[in-house]
Amino acid sequence: MSNRSSKQWRRVSVTINAEALSHNLKRVREFAPGSQVMAVIKANGYGHGMHAVSEHLSGADMFAVAMPEEAFALRANGCSKPVLVIHGFIDSTELKLFSELDLATVVHQKQQLDILVNSTLTRPVDVWLKVDTGMHRLGIAVDEVADTYARLCASDNVGQVCLMTHFANADILDNTLNNKQMRSFVKVNNKLSACASMANSAAVIGLPQSHFDVVRPGIMLYGSSPFADRTAEDLELKPAMQLESQLIDIKQVNAGGSVGYGSTFTAEHDMRIGVVAAGYGDGYPRHAENGTPVWLNGRCCGLVGRVSMDSICIELAELDAEVGDRVVLWGKELSVDRVAACSGTISYELLCHAGTAYLANR
Repeated sequence: MSNRSSKQWRRVSVTINAEALSHNLKRVREFAPGSQVMAVIKANGYGHGMHAVSEHLSGADMFAVAMPEEAFALRANGCSKPVLVIHGFIDSTELKLFSELDLATVVHQKQQLDILVNSTLTRPVDVWLKVDTGMHRLGIAVDEVADTYARLCASDNVGQVCLMTHFANADILDNTLNNKQMRSFVKVNNKLSACASMANSAAVIGLPQSHFDVVRPGIMLYGSSPFADRTAEDLELKPAMQLESQLIDIKQVNAGGSVGYGSTFTAEHDMRIGVVAAGYGDGYPRHAENGTPVWLNGRCCGLVGRVSMDSICIELAELDAEVGDRVVLWGKELSVDRVAACSGTISYELLCHAGTAYLANR
């Protein structure tokens, strides 16, 4: 267990379970035994701490981050594993650092291609050529891939050239665009026979035909399900983040009384309310609905009233509870996916926000 918690001026704590990260990486390999694993650790390791995550996931074959600064920080911290920058470089200054630090880059547009082939570098840079197969976010158009690939292979500034693309709807396994994207990607790669990568977490689990040479898991490494209808427990994933706080008050609210800002909750009967020292200042979702589960003393209690910056209220009913009791906002006892579903969002956002808020408040 790697524990980032420490004595601090806010009561909320975040604990990262190193064993869970290792276990989830093992599950990736069980789902995709014939592929290498590029562990996605962008956004500060989805809020779990990029440097700690990179150490705990040392069994991965390579890492992926979004921004150059993330890759630079990994190298400065002593990470020697292959690292891919998904957004790639934006100018020749960044590119030269990629070369010096032995970082791989995604090329997803012509301007990057021109900079790359016309620069003077200390050593070649490995390139992942991103193909737009239908998501229409980043990537080279399918009919331009062959020419772009040829220019890359002809340049002394380029080492290995691989192909990648990204699903738009992998979390909806029967979405017709999934097969359309796979067919498009296979057609392109059949002409080039390059190392290829397509599968994110959802595809690692549910679309084995998309595994190719390298898979790129993200959210499943952190113990969250990429699917709305399959739980992390169903997938045998373990939560890596434990978000906890304390009960700081217990009070009675009579029938007809309202709770919290905006009086968005009104008690229909006499209620026993607990106040928890956690709120959106700690990364807890402000838009969590009434009834959102919060774990306390072996039971899930429902959220009542609007989430404040530093506190939330829960209905205790007849639960035996005292001021100072441990409260789990999500983690081993309560899935972050359940909280996200009650908040109109996804676990990715909650994990990133909570981890960022915790580190900022240390």
